[in-house]
Amino acid sequence: MHKVVKVAIDGPVGSGKGTLAVALSKKLNAFYVYTGAMYRALALACLWEKIDIEDEIKVLELLNKISIELEPKEEGIKAFLNGKDVSLEIFKPNISKIASDISAFPKVREEMVLRQKEMVRSSIQKRKSVVVEGRDITTVVIPDADIKIYLTADIKTRAQRRLKQFEKRGISMRLDDVLKDLKDRDEKDTERNASPLRIAKDAVVVDTTNDTVEQTVEKVMRMLKEKYLL
Repeated sequence: MHKVVKVAIDGPVGSGKGTLAVALSKKLNAFYVYTGAMYRALALACLWEKIDIEDEIKVLELLNKISIELEPKEEGIKAFLNGKDVSLEIFKPNISKIASDISAFPKVREEMVLRQKEMVRSSIQKRKSVVVEGRDITTVVIPDADIKIYLTADIKTRAQRRLKQFEKRGISMRLDDVLKDLKDRDEKDTERNASPLRIAKDAVVVDTTNDTVEQTVEKVMRMLKEKYLL
């Protein structure tokens, strides 16, 4: 019988979490949970419903009324909001800003974490490995993960990667603007009261600044083998 493993990946924007998570989920035949897509979908719902994004209670009320589903696909994941595929819409810059703001609400994060934990639990019950990535995965969502990875990279490298992601989606951005946005996001993620971005004590820090995707994936696969998880 194949081993069922829980892989948790934390790190700042542009460190390569999504790319690593997609690659690992394919190699492990695992369910991939992109928690950022959940906050982005909620941000889009707030925009659609014209919700005051500074009102935590109203944002939480909306969250409890909508359905957010994640579905694996070849190049990553599809996100559905109330049954509608919003995989492209949630990556627009204005949605990123809203998602960053509402993700700082303690009650919103609490509800999201409950949903994320249920996704992990459901996958494990089905004897299917799971790869989860986000900002508080190793410390809050699955602190009992079999392996915890904290990805990081030089902020200029992260900004360049982010810019390429925007270009790939047909979104025009300036590098300076992307860099400023990353600095703001880093500050919010590390200083918020609810589930701030932290390096778990038992996490392995992997700097991807000078590594290719293949090298990063190989590093993590080697760690899994060394832990006898493969």
